[in-house]
Amino acid sequence: MDRLSTLEIFRKVVDRNGFSAAARDLGLSNASVSKAIKELEAQLGAQLIVRTTRSLHLTDVGQAYYQRVGGVLDALDDADELVRSETATPRGRLRLAAPLSLGLVALQEALLSFCKTYPDILLDLHMSDAVVDVVGEGFDAAIRGGNLPDSSLKARKLMSLDRVVVASPDYLARSVELKRPEDLSRHDALIYSGAEHSETCILKRDGEAVQVQLRPRLRVNSSIAVKSAAVEGLGIAVTPHVYVRQALEEGALVQLLPDWSIEGRALYVVYPEQREVSRKLRVLLDHLAETFRER
Repeated sequence: MDRLSTLEIFRKVVDRNGFSAAARDLGLSNASVSKAIKELEAQLGAQLIVRTTRSLHLTDVGQAYYQRVGGVLDALDDADELVRSETATPRGRLRLAAPLSLGLVALQEALLSFCKTYPDILLDLHMSDAVVDVVGEGFDAAIRGGNLPDSSLKARKLMSLDRVVVASPDYLARSVELKRPEDLSRHDALIYSGAEHSETCILKRDGEAVQVQLRPRLRVNSSIAVKSAAVEGLGIAVTPHVYVRQALEEGALVQLLPDWSIEGRALYVVYPEQREVSRKLRVLLDHLAETFRER
């Protein structure tokens, strides 16, 4: 069996978490798949997969090898796609990382409509509020909110993330009055810990700017958890409007200091420059941009 076919078998075994499932997908026998993996491990002189009767998992070196192999196979797919006609249907595997909280409230509709529009693209979606290494972990692109650090990644802005100050009626009824930005420092604050400078915020109005140091009551790396804590009356939250829109409409939360604007953030999709030649990535970028432009 040639080396490329062996690598494709290896990735399929890992992706499907089993030899039998990989064999079915590839139209091979279980014995052929098992033999290919054994020969690959013998050639490399290292065990890649630990197999038991009920499960399998990658060794540390196997995990590193899987990520590199995935990048190589994806690059070959991209090279093949580059020479195809631009009118051909985009197809292939597209690995995308997205924040879990934002994915649940703002991205689901856009990504599901993308899957319906491009049925020949396998969208491999990794949702986590942790920041991933796009290049090192073999992703085609990642969706990120906030201020982007300097990097070699290219970025395309999808939408602004307007932030608001909110609290529940119950919390406000038993807390000190809040009329000015400076009053925020006297209140319990619910902090999203995944952002830089999360315990300070700058509010502006009519040329006046006030920087406030918040007093943390809770720190959590999920904006949905911040919203839930605010609804339960644990304190105030400075959060993107998209997370609390429904709670505001239902009266579960109240917007505070509405005449003041808060230093904004934005939502971006970032990707390695060399990936831009991939048509499947270009159609995803265009689809996301169009979806968020209509909102």
